Amino acid sequence: MLGNPPKSIVHPTDLSFGSLDAFAHALRIAVASRALLHILHIEGEDQDEDDWERFPHVREMLARWRMIEPSASRAEVTEKLGVKLIKAAVESDTPVHGVAAYVERHMCDLMVLMTHNRSGLERWLEGSVAEDAAREAKTPALFLREDQTGFVDRETGAVSLNTVLMPVEARVAPLDAFRHVADFAHALNPAADVMLLHVGEDLPIFDGLLPHIELRQGPVVETILNYAKEIGADMIAMPTRGRHGLLDALRGSTTERVLRQSPCPLYAAPVK
Repeated sequence: MLGNPPKSIVHPTDLSFGSLDAFAHALRIAVASRALLHILHIEGEDQDEDDWERFPHVREMLARWRMIEPSASRAEVTEKLGVKLIKAAVESDTPVHGVAAYVERHMCDLMVLMTHNRSGLERWLEGSVAEDAAREAKTPALFLREDQTGFVDRETGAVSLNTVLMPVEARVAPLDAFRHVADFAHALNPAADVMLLHVGEDLPIFDGLLPHIELRQGPVVETILNYAKEIGADMIAMPTRGRHGLLDALRGSTTERVLRQSPCPLYAAPVK
């Protein structure tokens, strides 16, 4: 599902205060892409009756960003910003089934997910829900840890996505992923720079024209993280190839270890 900036974004939320930064990213990306934004909550048996009121307040945040008037209607938001909004509460036996089915049914082309650093994936994502849902739907996913502010300021809507790091490896052809990541970044900041890194002894030969690829030696995860800090990366983008890519077996995988220690949000981009 690679190509132009996303047109149908889903933000699964547990309705907690800690997920507001991920919501802000989903909303700001939707504004930049003039996309349809789905705010999704998976209901369980212990669902509170007032949970609907706990959904993130879209127009309140847009008004705080001074993109609309505080009294603007939903129709006026769509007319002015080109953004359409859907709030959905879906019952499912497990969060992973609920999220994956919703993504497939609504043909979403980006997931924006909040994770907890202290235990890997947050409560409602236990069991690698985000990874499983992204893999099943082959959908790009932006992961934001709750201890990160990310590249969207929740209070102002300002975007600070200036430098993106994309590690590349021989098994996953990077050209399509590079174009996709560049489209995503440039929708938010036309001047954003996508920098490529290969960790190994020699640089693989890739088809197609790519920018300079930095070659570094050392342990893969540590080298990726150190280079991200060195260049001041605002996002790490990792191409994935199903169960053989960088999202394979989240526990103990390259992506999971980078996600836990990354100084910035992580974007997983499935490739052909």
